[in-house]
Amino acid sequence: MAQVIDIETDSRSFFLGIEKVTTTLTLSETALDQFGINYNAAWSGIYSGSTAGGPITVSQNGSWRVHDSPAITVSVSNYSDDKSNHVVSMHVIINVDMVGVGTIYDKTLGGRYGIDTWKELAEAIRAARAQAG
Repeated sequence: MAQVIDIETDSRSFFLGIEKVTTTLTLSETALDQFGINYNAAWSGIYSGSTAGGPITVSQNGSWRVHDSPAITVSVSNYSDDKSNHVVSMHVIINVDMVGVGTIYDKTLGGRYGIDTWKELAEAIRAARAQAG
């Protein structure tokens, strides 16, 4: 299924601009009322590389250590899932426990999910006809 809900990218520079990190998170509905985050991070400068993965299931606020050396922690706050309006949102911060680095991602992800466009179109037409009399 994996309906994409939102994609946000955060770019940061460290060590006087020598090292650059770009992190992209994609929030998706991975199954009915279940959400996951895919990640893609790339860094360049003295060290270069990239990593990608997911989906990491998210259903509440919390902090998770996702890498040991260096320690990388993902924190989710302000988690909200409005099931009646099919809207989910959360604030995500990613921290790298390395001198001179710290936060590499600090953005809010969110949007509508579970959208059945044909059903919504039919409901909108029905409502417009009812309103017209």
